[in-house]
Amino acid sequence: MKLILSKNSKLAITLFTALLMSCSSDDVKPVTVNDAVDKIITPYIVLGADVGIIVGVVKDKETTVYSYGEKVLGSNEKISSQSVLEIASLTKVYTSVALASMHINGELNLDEPIENLLPSEVHVPSFEGKKITLRHLATHTSGFPRNPTNMDEDAYNQYKGYTKEKMYDFINSFSLTRAPGSEVVYSSVGYGLLGEILSLKNNSNYERMIFERILGPLGMSHTTVSFTPAQLENLVQGYNGTTRVESWSQHMQDIMQGTGALISTLDDQLIYLKANMGLIDTPLRNAMLLSHDSKNNPVDKGLGWNIKNADGLTIIWKNGGNGGYGSMMAFDKTKGLGVVVMANSSMNPEIFPTDIGFEILKALSRF
Repeated sequence: MKLILSKNSKLAITLFTALLMSCSSDDVKPVTVNDAVDKIITPYIVLGADVGIIVGVVKDKETTVYSYGEKVLGSNEKISSQSVLEIASLTKVYTSVALASMHINGELNLDEPIENLLPSEVHVPSFEGKKITLRHLATHTSGFPRNPTNMDEDAYNQYKGYTKEKMYDFINSFSLTRAPGSEVVYSSVGYGLLGEILSLKNNSNYERMIFERILGPLGMSHTTVSFTPAQLENLVQGYNGTTRVESWSQHMQDIMQGTGALISTLDDQLIYLKANMGLIDTPLRNAMLLSHDSKNNPVDKGLGWNIKNADGLTIIWKNGGNGGYGSMMAFDKTKGLGVVVMANSSMNPEIFPTDIGFEILKALSRF
C-alpha cells in the first residue's frame, strides 16, 4: 500500500531523505552491531521522520530488539516487542505463502485461471486468449492496476467502505491492455482478489483462512485482522508526520484484507522472519521455499516477495505502508541475516522503513 503524494510532498521526501543520508554518512565507522543500528536509525527520530521505530535483528541465530522514539508523542514510552502495529502490505507475503501451501497440498494450482475460482457473476478479463492465473496475481503480473478504478482516490483511507460488490463491478468492467505475465505492476487489487479466492477455497473468511493456514501453525497468536479488546489495548497510535491518523486496517473490508489488513507485534513478525529463514522447524517450510523461488515465475520475483542482489547479499524482502504505519522484512538465508522494521509514523510509510532495513542488513554483513 502507498500514500498518494503531491509533487511538493515527493520533493520534500527526496530532500529529507538526502538530509538523513548525510547525517548517517560520516567517517566514524561503527565497531559493533549495536553502534551500526544506532547510527542508521537515530537520524530518523532526531530529524522527525518517524515518531517511533522498533527493529528486530537476526544474526548468527541470535535475535536482538532495538526501539527508538516514542509510542505516543510526548509519552517517552518506547514501542515494545509486544506492541501492536499495522503491518500493511507485509500481509501480502502471508497471503502468498497460504497460496503456496494450498498449491503444494494439491488443493489448487498456481497456473489455474482465476475465473474458475470466482462466482459466476464475476467476468474476469483476458487478453488475446491469455487468462489471468493465481501465479499472475501473486507476482503482480495480472494486468490489473495498483488500485481499482472505482475506488475513491481522494479519500485518506481509500480502502474504507470498498466492498466485494465494488470489486466485482470493477473486474466486470475492466479490460486488459497487455497479456498477463508480461509486465510487473504492483497491484493491491490483485492481492485483495487473491485473498478472497483463497478464502472461498477454504470455505471461510480471510482471517480464519490465514489463521488456519499460517498463523496457527506458527503460533503467531498476536497477529490478527480483528481488533480485539486485547489488540486495541496494545495498539500503537499511528501518525502522519506528527498528526494522529485513523487506522486503515480496522476499516478494511473482506475483499481487500489479503492485501494489507494484518496487525501484529514485532515478536510475531520475528517468528515469521525466522521461519522463512529456515531457523524454525515448521510444516510450512516447503511453501515458504516455493514463495521465495522466482525461476518458474514470469518475472524475477517470488510469490509476494521481492528479490534483490546488492552488497554481496541475496535479499528476499517485502515492505508495507498504511496511513500512519510502515513496515519492512528482509533476509539473506545463506548468510543467516534478517531484519524486521516496524514504525508508527512516516512522511511516506514505505520509503524509510525500507531504507532502514536494507542499511541494517548491509551493516550486519560487515560484522
